[in-house]
Amino acid sequence: MNGLGFQEILVITALIVLFIRPQELPVIMRKMGKIWAKIYYYYTMVKKELIGMEKEFGIDEEMKEIRAINARMKSEVANFDRALSETVNTSIPSEKEPDEKKEL
Repeated sequence: MNGLGFQEILVITALIVLFIRPQELPVIMRKMGKIWAKIYYYYTMVKKELIGMEKEFGIDEEMKEIRAINARMKSEVANFDRALSETVNTSIPSEKEPDEKKEL
């Protein structure tokens, strides 16, 4: 959820409860919703305009290729990270092995 974890949401909720009166909460949430809707509207408008510009300039095929290369690179990095973590985990000796008992 947009990089927000449970703890962050809990802190934000606690701050809202501390600084906003319960009577004002519905009004503020409604205003925040309207602001979010405007932001989302402008975001989609700009995104559509950029896609239109790609088609207009004839670079939409090149952009598709770039996006495909980006996806493949992310996949390769994820595979490399997975293989590296497996290698590191297998090369570290286990601490559960009993040590040799020292005789006095």
